[in-house]
Amino acid sequence: MHFETFAPSPYLDKMMKTIPFFGKSCLWIFILLCTILACKGPDGDTGPAGPQGPQGTPGQNGAQGPAGPKGVANLIVSPWLKVPNTAWQRGQDSTYFLVTHQDNNITQAILDSALVMAYYRNDGRSNVVFSLPSANEELTLGYFMQVQNQVGTMNFDLLYYAKRLTPIDFDLEFRWIIIPPNARGRINIADLKDYALIKQQLGLTD
Repeated sequence: MHFETFAPSPYLDKMMKTIPFFGKSCLWIFILLCTILACKGPDGDTGPAGPQGPQGTPGQNGAQGPAGPKGVANLIVSPWLKVPNTAWQRGQDSTYFLVTHQDNNITQAILDSALVMAYYRNDGRSNVVFSLPSANEELTLGYFMQVQNQVGTMNFDLLYYAKRLTPIDFDLEFRWIIIPPNARGRINIADLKDYALIKQQLGLTD
């Protein structure tokens, strides 16, 4: 048997020297990565909060909301006053009857500048309200304010077209609203006779 020998190539010798070193380098890198991953310990405590960052730029203003209902600020609203049929005072000619109620809210300044509306209803029929003055084929029912000796009064009167022994045989209830000049702009004057509408606009409760 014959073996031929060849002289080693300088290029092959160089490649053989390079490959083992590259393989060892990869092996060491792989072992190092595994060691780092395997040595991960438990999570530590949460560190302290960092300093607050700068304030951001303000956002745009939102759309304006709808207007709320009109309130009763600056208005003087009386409670309902019950007037029994026996409370009316007879005049001299038996056609005129009057009932008077003291109200400290009524002053000379109110008489000089304020607007006053009055309403009435039959006792027991709270859902039917009429504005004053009121008239029919038999009588006129009205009101007026007065200040005497620095005492303010709200007065309601009945004027019959014929003499009468008794004014009425049932009880009435009255309410009045004093509207100062600085509050008139919020109220439609044409609506004042409609108590249901005024009640809604001003947020009144019975």
